[in-house]
Amino acid sequence: MSASLAAVPRVVAFPIPFASRCSPDRDAARQRNLDWARASGLVANEVDERRYGSWDIADLAARWLPRASGAELDLAVDAIIVGTLIDEQFDGARDVPPEQVRVDCEALLDVLQVEGRPPSPVGVLATALADVWERTCRGASLEWRRRAARHWRWFIEAFPEEARWRQGSARLTRDRFLELRRKSGLVYMMMDLTEKANGFETTDRARQVPGVQRLLVLTADLVDTMNDVCSVEKELSRGDVHNLVLVQQAEHGGSRERAVAEIHDSMRRWCEEFIQLAAGLPEACAREQLPRAETDNLLRLVQGLEENLGGHPDWYRTTRRYEGLIPRGEAAYASDLMRPVDRVSR
Repeated sequence: MSASLAAVPRVVAFPIPFASRCSPDRDAARQRNLDWARASGLVANEVDERRYGSWDIADLAARWLPRASGAELDLAVDAIIVGTLIDEQFDGARDVPPEQVRVDCEALLDVLQVEGRPPSPVGVLATALADVWERTCRGASLEWRRRAARHWRWFIEAFPEEARWRQGSARLTRDRFLELRRKSGLVYMMMDLTEKANGFETTDRARQVPGVQRLLVLTADLVDTMNDVCSVEKELSRGDVHNLVLVQQAEHGGSRERAVAEIHDSMRRWCEEFIQLAAGLPEACAREQLPRAETDNLLRLVQGLEENLGGHPDWYRTTRRYEGLIPRGEAAYASDLMRPVDRVSR
């Protein structure tokens, strides 16, 4: 990516109290990812490449995982890119029937095998996902692979549900929206990458320590909310109402500015709760008699979540993903990523 694409700072003020850091391998990872995307068929023409480059997902991943570099950072960039392109493929502004969305998603879900050999993927996205999934599973325990697959499935299975909701007449409440958004936002997969990139695993037992699940929910809600605040203009231009700002406005009335102010208040409360829960986690682990190794990895995860949250706002200051509004009815991404392509791997 040229420097001009990443040098357009915007005012993005989120009440996130954690420090922002960035991996020094970001720029090299950006080029490695573009090479992979071209070879994989994800970037097939100049129009795709300009739009793809304007997102700067390498910057997002490098700020999400400031300690990662090399293959670990590459996996994160590639995985987030695949998730982003899946989101573009099922963009809410396209009048794709929910049943067709379900069929297309099944082709992606087939890739996520935890044991045994998956079927040969069909289509560019399925092939890229298969490559990312194979690298994600390398060296991981069965327990961890099952959890990671579940989080990818949450994300993919949310698209038919969103399609059904968009075509219905009922409005989602704020609480119901947040419940669905935690699955559709890809954040749980990104939190799995926090473990993968930093070389540790948390156990299911450790994640049942009181407060841990709430920390994960708070992280997902904070990240998804930042995304919704920054993307509301883009989604309005597309006729898509799957956005917390719009849900908040519809449920409570008032202006969009008031809805955003209320959302910022919620974010402050969520950050305060996160800090309190994180501070009490060592004592909670001791009460639950969690073994030392599992406790240490759980505390590493929480440190990782703080790094994830701290760096995330800086990506919104420079990314151009939410600029250049695309008219409703026009494809969000030029290429048909369901077309066949030969398997490519790193």
